[in-house]
Amino acid sequence: MLETPRLCLLLIAVVGLVQGMFLLLLLYQQGKRAFCANRWLFVFIIAVCLSFVEDLADVLLEPSITLYLIPVFLTATFVLMPAIFLYFREIAGHSARRPLLHFAIILPVFVSLVVSVFLILQNFQDLIVGEGEIKLELEDHFVLGMILLTVIFALYLQVVIYMVRTWRVTYRYLRQAGEQLGADEKALRRWVRELLIGISVIFVIFAATTILEIFTTESDWSVVFVQAGFVLVFLRLCHLIAANPALFVQAEWDGVQEIEMDNSTGVFSPTGTKQTRFAPRNLVDADEISRICERLDDIKTKSDLLLDPLVSLPKLATAVRATPNQLSFVLNQHLCKSFFDFINEARTDEASRLLVNEPDRTILDIATSVGFNSKSTFNLAFKKITGKTPSVYRSETMSQRNTAP
Repeated sequence: MLETPRLCLLLIAVVGLVQGMFLLLLLYQQGKRAFCANRWLFVFIIAVCLSFVEDLADVLLEPSITLYLIPVFLTATFVLMPAIFLYFREIAGHSARRPLLHFAIILPVFVSLVVSVFLILQNFQDLIVGEGEIKLELEDHFVLGMILLTVIFALYLQVVIYMVRTWRVTYRYLRQAGEQLGADEKALRRWVRELLIGISVIFVIFAATTILEIFTTESDWSVVFVQAGFVLVFLRLCHLIAANPALFVQAEWDGVQEIEMDNSTGVFSPTGTKQTRFAPRNLVDADEISRICERLDDIKTKSDLLLDPLVSLPKLATAVRATPNQLSFVLNQHLCKSFFDFINEARTDEASRLLVNEPDRTILDIATSVGFNSKSTFNLAFKKITGKTPSVYRSETMSQRNTAP
């Protein structure tokens, strides 16, 4: 019969693995456009799933077997922080030139842990006791103690370094996004903040628990708590990804053109129909600006997309066959409007027509039909654009129409 902490750990590990598989499925369904950024999230999730597998092994397998698996499981923890850092760099548009270098520490850590397992088997066979616990008195073997202390110090150092780097790249990106993304800025900030803070807290707890596992034998409940924290992060991460499709992916084209660079001018130009690589996200030439503006005009006059309450910058960018950053650039620099202003103007134009042509409809009914989620939001946007509230606009326009000869 399993003890309560071990039974809890078993259940948490199973739930965590299920959540991890579900999250991998969500990422896979986002398609190839999001893969550049999501590949690092894939790596992170797989590494965390290995920690859940480790818990299952500790509960279900013999201590001698789990000892051999320690190098694999503990080395996987050194994958977590670089993967998250590379993920945030990717969505920030600053891909690492040599991303694999960030995982270079894995090899020496793995070798060190293999040596540690060998020393334990050679010198401390009697330390492997029932219930899968390994009681280590590190002062009994200087080399073994130094190896394990070095590994733990390296883990702490890696967590601190990469956490600081991740926060820095995220802060710079959010500052840049604030100038481009308009209405999506708040949603983006909230998404990044929740994800980053949650991961930061979990890493701090995880690093502390790793020490407890190695140097003490009374860490069962602490392991339960940290793994439960991982499950909660997974739950929240699944919700965030399910509710917010990737914001920073390449748009889909009906006919994707091959892009080559003119070495003399440094300008990308289309040369064919086979996809090879894409121009940088912020590169929008004059022809492309004209095409995007024409597509926006067509959508504004011939489509109800802008009236969709769930319309987003990525969704509109896909409709105009541009990247989100290209669309933001055109809206801000050439139309002098944020995404938020552009959407509200289109909705206000339609609402103005309905207020006059359908006088029997309530203002709330019209507000929701053009995409606003509340009457107060509609009133604020309408007054900002027209200078009048919807009710005043309706009454004045109807009066002018009735008094016209």
